Amino acid sequence: MGSVQQASPYFFLPVAGAYLAVCGLWLSIRRWQPQLWPPSVPLETSRPWLDAALSLAAVTGVLFIGAVYRAGYLLPVSDSFLGRIAWTADTLLIYSPIFVVLAFRRQSLATVFLSPHGLPQKLALGAALGMAAVLVFLASRGEMARSLAVLARTLDWRPLSHSPAVFLEGVAVAFVFVRLRWAVGLAAAIALPAILFAAAHVPGALADGSSATEIMAFFLFNCCLVSAILYVVQRSQDVIWIGLVHYLMDVAIEAI
Repeated sequence: MGSVQQASPYFFLPVAGAYLAVCGLWLSIRRWQPQLWPPSVPLETSRPWLDAALSLAAVTGVLFIGAVYRAGYLLPVSDSFLGRIAWTADTLLIYSPIFVVLAFRRQSLATVFLSPHGLPQKLALGAALGMAAVLVFLASRGEMARSLAVLARTLDWRPLSHSPAVFLEGVAVAFVFVRLRWAVGLAAAIALPAILFAAAHVPGALADGSSATEIMAFFLFNCCLVSAILYVVQRSQDVIWIGLVHYLMDVAIEAI
């Protein structure tokens, strides 16, 4: 069958369906069993534009350290156990500008949707929703025979070594999102990342020879998908559950 990740509706639509399904499930659980989820807390700042500017500076720092890593100037990584530990250390260093800004502004981890409050519920629901996402993805592709192998591989130390990077990606998105929301409001904070994500896929679609109608449809599709995910995540104020979903889905699509 070849690589799972292919630039085709056979890949993108099942991925979208999986993420939208778990977002719908989270909203349903939150509505019918609110006691399972910790209550949201107000997140405010006295200097929204300063925080927005610092978030962009932190992202620039993340990208710079990432470039240093790709150039081979951080700890050497490999497929060995020690090499994977080095990769984890490099990952923490790459994303460190976010935590430097948090410390500088004396802001809590809640402002990156990261809180230990209700951790058992978050882990249990995240794992359950992640498995549901994987099953939706595989069922959409007619690959249910792979389900046990995929779920078993999620516990293998090799993909597990990528989990800090997967998790910190969510932290980085939450970090920027919260600060954009402080500066420009909820609608714009959702719309801007969605548009940027969709726009990033346009060059690839052009290279593939897609028509203008196909590109526009795919652009709108991506905007709606990212907007829906961001809306639900900001409702939950938590990156733990979505981080587990992200990790399990990355294993299913063989991204890690």
